Amino acid sequence: MHLLLRQDAERLRVMADVLPTVEEQLATFPEVEACWQPSDFLPDFAGPTWREELDELRAEAERLEDDMLVVLVGNVVTEEALPSYQTALNRFGGMTDATGTERHAWACWSRAWTAEEKRHGDVTRAYLLLGGRVAMREVERTIQHLLRNGFDTGADGDPYKGLAYASIQEHATKTSWNQLGRVVRRAGADRLRRMCGLVAADEARHERAYRGVLLGVLERDPDGALEALRHVVGHVAMPARLMAGDGDVSLFRRFSAVGTHLGIYSLHDYADNLEGFFAEARVGHLTGLGPDGARLQDELCEMPARYRRQADAEAKRRHRPTPFAWIHDRRA
Repeated sequence: MHLLLRQDAERLRVMADVLPTVEEQLATFPEVEACWQPSDFLPDFAGPTWREELDELRAEAERLEDDMLVVLVGNVVTEEALPSYQTALNRFGGMTDATGTERHAWACWSRAWTAEEKRHGDVTRAYLLLGGRVAMREVERTIQHLLRNGFDTGADGDPYKGLAYASIQEHATKTSWNQLGRVVRRAGADRLRRMCGLVAADEARHERAYRGVLLGVLERDPDGALEALRHVVGHVAMPARLMAGDGDVSLFRRFSAVGTHLGIYSLHDYADNLEGFFAEARVGHLTGLGPDGARLQDELCEMPARYRRQADAEAKRRHRPTPFAWIHDRRA
């Protein structure tokens, strides 16, 4: 039975206990009036210089190589599945927004987080559309497929696992956008580089919030938190893996392989992600654990090295360029 349905009493108690931390994190959201908006980076079609602005954007997009375009499209597709992510966040015990307008801290967080995240897909998708370098109908079909296929964190409604997943995934998204920004900057795409940097900055702030709450859970229920972390980091459920029409994961794997080749995100980055968080949480120094907690502690501390070995093995594999419908069946 799912934990959300079972309403695990101890975990719900801990989630209630960390609500003050969630309320503190709400203060990290800037006011809407202070936020950047997608139109800040796009041609103003109501203004007199829109044609020159559009020509400038399209000239920049021409500088992007096919590998860069594939990674950008894959990132945009991932961002555009935001409805699935808000649904997942609202499914964890102790975090639900039953009416859609509730005022408790988690409900307010979920809506504020979603409102900020939506700008990420809006601005980067508009760049793709106006840039004229990709087959937008294929991109749009992929987005629709991903939303129809759905998204499962593997958390089964468990709020601890939900927090662990969000903490790890926000870091991964931050890293991916940051490193894509560095790559496109070398190509001379400064407008896109600025977009990537601002998206990554939002993701970094969201990561700190989720991790702050997870650290509070770790203090109150270390054995339970370690169990959740072990489950999440041992079963990497990437949010866009079901982007293909038939639910086949090969499209996601090919997109990921291009990202690894470009240095955008790889298992080495994932290992660094885990190692950094485990150090921050002092996972290897926790005391007073039960037998299961002590075993999980050892397993978690070994995880970064395990993923680095996998990354080294993967780096030795040769991937043939394959056609992507996103870029008019050119190979990447």
